[in-house]
Amino acid sequence: MNLLGDISQITLEEMFANIFTVQAITRADRYRMKLAILDNKLTEEHLQALDRLLYAAKRGRLKLID
Repeated sequence: MNLLGDISQITLEEMFANIFTVQAITRADRYRMKLAILDNKLTEEHLQALDRLLYAAKRGRLKLID
């Protein structure tokens, strides 16, 4: 799933993989997730990945950076 049209060519899958690799969520990542949620374009797999991200952030395993 491509988000932000011509602004960014990153897919949700690539974004989730990058977040888990660097163990940090940027402001741009949060914005992309918000857009996907508001557009109701999340698949079941995306929702599961988002749940894992939120759980990891809650547990302190992911940094929230600007």
